[in-house]
Parts: sequence; structure tokens; C-alpha cells
Amino acid sequence: MKNSTLGILIVLAGVLTIFVQHSYAWVVSAILIGGGSGLFFWKDKKTGDEKN
Repeated sequence: MKNSTLGILIVLAGVLTIFVQHSYAWVVSAILIGGGSGLFFWKDKKTGDEKN
């Protein structure tokens, strides 16, 4: 799975987490959104099998 796809899924999980009725849901949401956006902008490494 590519980093951008995984990043989008983690950000969506963070967005859904903010609506949970728990006192520290905003902390978990912020961590998920931050980590997901970091993965989204991370460059994928090219392997020898992939074409340019």
C-alpha cells in the first residue's frame, strides 16, 4: 500500500475520531491527523521494478 493511500485512511480515521463522545478524543484525533498528513506527504521509495 502506498504511503499516500495509508495517509488518507489515517486522516479519515482521525476525522471520525473527533466526533466520539470522550474527553480525550481530540488528542487521539490530532495524533491521527498529524501522522496521516505526514505519511501523505512522505515520498515513496522507488524500487528497481517500477518504471519512472
